[in-house]
Amino acid sequence: MRQSQQAVARLWSRLGTGALCCLFLVSVLTSASHHDHDHVLCRSCGAELTENSRDNFVNISSPLSEASQQVTILGHPHLMVQTLRNPADLAFDLVTVRRSGCSGVGEWYGEHSWFPGYLWKVCICPRCRAHLGWIFEPETKASTTHFKASSEGFYGLILEKLITEKFSDSLLIGLPKHQQY
Repeated sequence: MRQSQQAVARLWSRLGTGALCCLFLVSVLTSASHHDHDHVLCRSCGAELTENSRDNFVNISSPLSEASQQVTILGHPHLMVQTLRNPADLAFDLVTVRRSGCSGVGEWYGEHSWFPGYLWKVCICPRCRAHLGWIFEPETKASTTHFKASSEGFYGLILEKLITEKFSDSLLIGLPKHQQY
């Protein structure tokens, strides 16, 4: 064992700190991809938004949905994705979750709510401030001090703004070793 430690020390002294940094980065990326937990990330900046666990996704149907389907997405079978259109005629494909790290901004609004009985406010990424969706809170529970959904509220997240951590990791460490550019 002592000889192998000396050999490693000699190797590092020849390669320098650049190689050490590279090895550390590969180690971090590899260990991150081997854990059992997966997260849903902001597609713009990679901030963790929510656990990618089946019990976090909830199928809350809107009567104003233009289309709704059960699909296998984000690694989950039978996840409801619904298309909702706002008054500006913009359509969004949403998934609904109980917990999220996105931050509510602005006031609560009741008009044009896709979910009757719920108020809504815009929800943004805490890191890059990208618009990720909306927080929906029962009319009786919403207060000006709420920036997160209560246990009775939920988040409607825009599907195209999300990426899973496992998929993101596969993009980072999935390149062939001898790729030529």
